[in-house]
Amino acid sequence: MKKVLLSLAIVLMSLFLSGQELAPIELPAPDKTKGLPVMQALGERASVREWSAQKLGLQELSDILWAANGINRPDEGKRTAASALNAQDIDVYAFTDAGIYLYNAQKHQLEPVAAGDYRDLPGMTDAPLNLVLVSDISRFRIGSDSVKMVWACMDSGIVSQNIAIYCAGTGLKTRPRVGFPGAAKMRELMKLKESHHLMLNHPIGYPR
Repeated sequence: MKKVLLSLAIVLMSLFLSGQELAPIELPAPDKTKGLPVMQALGERASVREWSAQKLGLQELSDILWAANGINRPDEGKRTAASALNAQDIDVYAFTDAGIYLYNAQKHQLEPVAAGDYRDLPGMTDAPLNLVLVSDISRFRIGSDSVKMVWACMDSGIVSQNIAIYCAGTGLKTRPRVGFPGAAKMRELMKLKESHHLMLNHPIGYPR
């Protein structure tokens, strides 16, 4: 009887875990026609601390990620955000209510990292989306670690500004944040290596 109950428990647990698994998300092509002219978008740029409960659609997610650090010159594999030595050291992670995903710019898709709602780990927020910028300084071919960190700060700032201007031009709101109160748990969930550094996070949503 005990063996039967144990077997049943294992089956139920496996079903539960499979229900928690995330699948890759294929993103639609970014809409490059939307938004305000750049000078008007700059006029709208402002940081906020509160967001409405309205969720973001798949198209909006596609557009935000492409604007942040997507590939805009496919023949060269180059990005919307410049990077020192073209190291492309910045990875963008999307923290959603379903789980954590890594943006794959080459495939323009979200790759699953961890199931569960961890949007508050980078810092408390009521935003429907939290983008986390991570620099892998091992991608820099030269330089000391201290120099690489200077480049990482610059590169993350460029991606951050792409996010801010995109939001300002499309009616969304965001703010850049450097603190990571849940850093230890984040590193564990995201399976980060020593060369990976948490740089900035951007809660994103519609204004309240």
